[in-house]
Amino acid sequence: MSEIQCRKCEQPAEKITELLFLGKLEEEVKNNVCQNCWAEWNKPGGVKTMVINEYHLNLGDENGRATLRKQMRAFFKLPDADVEFKDYRT
Repeated sequence: MSEIQCRKCEQPAEKITELLFLGKLEEEVKNNVCQNCWAEWNKPGGVKTMVINEYHLNLGDENGRATLRKQMRAFFKLPDADVEFKDYRT
């Protein structure tokens, strides 16, 4: 297994091997995000759900999906994140 340096938690970790169904973003996420941080984002009731609810996103609309992608990039501290992530959990 290959190891990555997670941009979110800044810890070395095993690279994610499961399919994430993210299209063009999948390789970037797998190369920069650890399994624990991915689970924090993607688990039921996780950060992704919080973003969808707080921004009242309609994922059937391209604008809603684009907002979710921007927030995901900011949450994971990926390069070219053009928004600041606001954590409404605190």
